Amino acid sequence: MEKDTMEVKVLYFAKIREELGKNSETIRFTGKTTEDLRVLLKNKYPNLAPIIEISRIAVNGEYYEGPLREGDTVAIIPPVSGG
Repeated sequence: MEKDTMEVKVLYFAKIREELGKNSETIRFTGKTTEDLRVLLKNKYPNLAPIIEISRIAVNGEYYEGPLREGDTVAIIPPVSGG
């Protein structure tokens, strides 16, 4: 494992999951925070950047924004429209 990188599992929901065609992926990156991960995902999936920007983030089952740790599970939860 490279120094200064971490691996997290990212879970996708709703429109993001539909567009990507997958429920999750494991990402290794050099960032340290949920915002660093958000930026990475917006760059990796530019067509989804607007929805990623406004999505809620949950880490290990709780809404959270801040530092991440190796092995965290991060959920990207887009806004849900109801009717």
